[in-house]
Amino acid sequence: MTKKAPLPRADGNQLRHGARGRRSTDSSTASQPAASDAEYKVGPGRPPREYRFKPGKSGNPKGAKPKPPSIALDLKLALERALNKTVKLKQGEKERVVTMAVAGIEQLVAQFAKGDRHARRDLITLADKLGVDLLAGQHKGVQEALASNHEAILEAYVERQYDKVRTPSPVIAPPELLDDDPQDQNQS
Repeated sequence: MTKKAPLPRADGNQLRHGARGRRSTDSSTASQPAASDAEYKVGPGRPPREYRFKPGKSGNPKGAKPKPPSIALDLKLALERALNKTVKLKQGEKERVVTMAVAGIEQLVAQFAKGDRHARRDLITLADKLGVDLLAGQHKGVQEALASNHEAILEAYVERQYDKVRTPSPVIAPPELLDDDPQDQNQS
């Protein structure tokens, strides 16, 4: 069995210019760069010298195609116009004029008050985004209700912690470490 000579490896330029996976059996051409036009081979990724990009000149002189205009601005303006339209609302005998935005918020709050879980989620999300305090005016009542509960909770916690410190937990050792024979202790 005869050993074959290893084929020359492609260098980085050959890989970049389309010689991927192809190996030349002629080691003299792979190791020396082409010196003249006669030795230069035209092929995939190797255009003729006169058609190569000239140094300092762009390959795309007209530039990239312009992107189509975004419709986000148009949608934003359309939404703002729709929310700023006025509508007449009847409350009992009275009629009042409000914007669509105000009417929508009032309807959302009414659905929230009825217990609609989706309205609750939307209202809490909207209030969080806008920085609205949903407990405005109720902080004092909440603090007073919690104050009495706080003391009871703290006392129960302290009592549980004191019981842990006062009664040590039994030490559980493996049976081979236990000294069960009291006579052995007396002899030593």
